Amino acid sequence: MAKTRKTEKTVEIHEFYIVRSASGSLPALCGVCAAGDAFMVAPEQAAAVADVPGRMIYRWVEAGMVHYQEQSDGSLTVCLKSLPASGEQIWDE
Repeated sequence: MAKTRKTEKTVEIHEFYIVRSASGSLPALCGVCAAGDAFMVAPEQAAAVADVPGRMIYRWVEAGMVHYQEQSDGSLTVCLKSLPASGEQIWDE
């Protein structure tokens, strides 16, 4: 009788994003996230990280699905950690 072997392999994937600003300063931190380590970025940068169109970020902001801050100059920043996971992304286009 022949013996059978079972082999199990595990693969880990790590993703890193580099966020650069024109001023060279660090991005602001989200005041809502408890850990205090969530970066606030421009909606266009958040769209690139979430792999969604920029308009989707604005829809999520309007629906209250992500943490955001409106700056005194009228610009918007979005919390990277509050972006929906890829399985939660809702497309209504």
